[in-house]
Amino acid sequence: MIASKLGIKELVPQFLDPELSDDDVKTGVSFASADSGFDDLTSMISNVIPVMKQIDLFKNYIQRLQGIVGVDESRRIIGNALVVISAGTNNLNINFYDLPTRQLQYNISGYRGFIQNRLQSLIEEIYHLGCRYTVVAGLPPVGCLPIQETISFQNPFHRVRFEDQNSDSKDYNQKLSKLLSNLQSQLHRSTILYAGIYTPLIDMVINPKKYGFEHIEKGCCGIGLVEAGPLCNVIIPTCKDPSKFMFWDSIHRTEAAYKFVTKSLLKQFLNHLNLNGWYFS
Repeated sequence: MIASKLGIKELVPQFLDPELSDDDVKTGVSFASADSGFDDLTSMISNVIPVMKQIDLFKNYIQRLQGIVGVDESRRIIGNALVVISAGTNNLNINFYDLPTRQLQYNISGYRGFIQNRLQSLIEEIYHLGCRYTVVAGLPPVGCLPIQETISFQNPFHRVRFEDQNSDSKDYNQKLSKLLSNLQSQLHRSTILYAGIYTPLIDMVINPKKYGFEHIEKGCCGIGLVEAGPLCNVIIPTCKDPSKFMFWDSIHRTEAAYKFVTKSLLKQFLNHLNLNGWYFS
């Protein structure tokens, strides 16, 4: 996602939206593709746009922006924009844990390095295209996803969190934080921030009542243990009050959970971004 300094919009429109307006182009768009990842194999399996291919969309975006505001103003907008990068969970779930295609090539440490090398290339590419402010999200506690617990244990109603996967996520995040710090020192006048989502999410699991959650082991949609994406539709029954659930389906969290994560992230880097002219409401 790229958003201008004019403000963070509640809903950032997709760049591929055929009805995308010139005003939207000037104030921020999203290049995200659901189920994508830094590993192109992840995107092939899910039949979505790979993260690295989204660079081509960004280049098209720059051309359109230049046509609207001119080259100089385009450079100013991009140079002051905030880029948000959030990916990685699907790489581990799809390619390493659930469909162990990459386990034939890597151990978990090697695969983590492969993913983060791809991420580094992405950050360097968007930097050379003019971006200076980037926020990169870490991994959540992957082992606490209902789908992971369901797949990992034969009896889905008597499950425990997959601690090895959570440990892998924490290790990934530690390495990611160091990588981003090193990149910032290498890329002149860049601000590259690590967004730690693991801590607030694991706290929701450990202390659900603190957040008003009554269910953390299953999603609101269907039985909440296997449904995701198209399996959650108008035919499938949903819970009466999603705010009581941490998860909407077996993978994605509810709006209530994301609001708590957002508050945590703002505390992490709000002052730093405000010093650079960004203001959030």
